[in-house]
Amino acid sequence: MSRSSILALVLVAACGASTASEQPGPRGLRADQHLAVASREEDRADEITHWPDARSDARGVADQRLIGTWFGTWDTAAEHRRLALVHRDLAAQLEAEYEQACGDTPGAIASVSPLQRYGIGGSDVEGGVLVLLSNDAGTPDQLLAQMRCHRAWMMLGRTDMDDCPLDLSGLQISARGDASGIALTITVPAAQTDELRRRTAHDLEAAQRRRAAGAPR
Repeated sequence: MSRSSILALVLVAACGASTASEQPGPRGLRADQHLAVASREEDRADEITHWPDARSDARGVADQRLIGTWFGTWDTAAEHRRLALVHRDLAAQLEAEYEQACGDTPGAIASVSPLQRYGIGGSDVEGGVLVLLSNDAGTPDQLLAQMRCHRAWMMLGRTDMDDCPLDLSGLQISARGDASGIALTITVPAAQTDELRRRTAHDLEAAQRRRAAGAPR
């Protein structure tokens, strides 16, 4: 799948997707944000390349007052092009991680958190949460693979996933299960515990609404 196709997938699948901004998410800038920054750096390089710009007055005489010299060596076209390349490389890395984590998984599946798809309950534990999921989630290994895919999908572009607990940094996840379902333990650094619990409650409420609406899993 091409890079443009992957980013288009995000925009189609995400509800409320917006223009990329420089404000990073919990795990840093997303792929579309890196590309936006790269584009701005390239535009700045072009501006510097064409400066100074001599203008003429009505008589066709160049106005020398508009000809300036930039003495700083840090704001160079080469530096801006280097930064553009860095951001494009970072975007490509996130896209490659998505392809590795999700493979041929349809965007409609990758874009929905497994917690919303299979969640049936949960409680707080020390340092995090315990989430109970139905046996529709498959084996613990299959569930963890779905979670890795969803986390990679969120890093492609800005979506409506600002309340997703799986988008937090520093997650520690373990899963155990049997025929009745899977118990998922998620912990984070202490400073993010309250946010993890808030986001998990949000996803479990969404899971309840999905079940009531008969949404496919």
